[in-house]
Amino acid sequence: MQVSQIMVEPTTIDKDQRLSYALDLLEKNKTDRLVVTQNGELTGILTYADIADRLGVSKVVAISISRLHVSSAMTSTVITVHPDDDITDVCKLMIERGMSGCPVLNHDEDVVGVIGKFDITRLIQKFEEIPVKELMTRKDLLVANPVDRLIKARLDMLNEGVSGLPVTDGRRVLGLLTEKLVAQAMARFSVEVPDKHKANQIRKIRVVDAMLKQPPLVHSDTPISKVAERMLEENLNTFPVVEEGNELIGIISTTDFTIFAANKFQLPEKTE
Repeated sequence: MQVSQIMVEPTTIDKDQRLSYALDLLEKNKTDRLVVTQNGELTGILTYADIADRLGVSKVVAISISRLHVSSAMTSTVITVHPDDDITDVCKLMIERGMSGCPVLNHDEDVVGVIGKFDITRLIQKFEEIPVKELMTRKDLLVANPVDRLIKARLDMLNEGVSGLPVTDGRRVLGLLTEKLVAQAMARFSVEVPDKHKANQIRKIRVVDAMLKQPPLVHSDTPISKVAERMLEENLNTFPVVEEGNELIGIISTTDFTIFAANKFQLPEKTE
């Protein structure tokens, strides 16, 4: 299968637009990335992760998101693919480089689409016989507590290379934190808190202030097709996997689906 078969129309934004407008555009178009341009030419990519990281930098804490430009947060080093590239190869590239997606350029170097992990997830809807337990991540799970500082939780996510994590009390799942939720919480803070108080107050933002309460939960025997469908419906990249009493036993994410696709949609070999 080629990239051209599943890529989607890019949502573009000029690098000189306000970051607040970019955040609204991401939500309005239900996308996780914007293609940043200058004079019609590709110059960067902007994601929720980029926005969260920019707003969390100490030297810009006192600046409202409405006064920052897209160029201040975008990723300017952009890896691109072509429409005739194989999906498997692109999934391997995403996993190896820690990317959630990339622009698609034709042979004239024009942006003709974007492809990301949510687009890969659409392909998972046909795998009705594979349960979550075959693909879920179950070891070394990164979690947060509701009273943890948000900036620490975001740093943990960055260090571990994850875009979503369960929020727990012991083993019981209470919520979900994603890069999107972190970005939105940081944006609210930058607008609502007076400038003179920002530097001190940002350390008081807790995970509970940003997390999705009562997130969707799945069981290990749930077909991955159903999980993929719900992820797309709810625009969430991570679901906690629980057993009785909502006790966490793993997570299933768009990254797990991308690894599955990179393996040519074959289940990983079981080890003794």
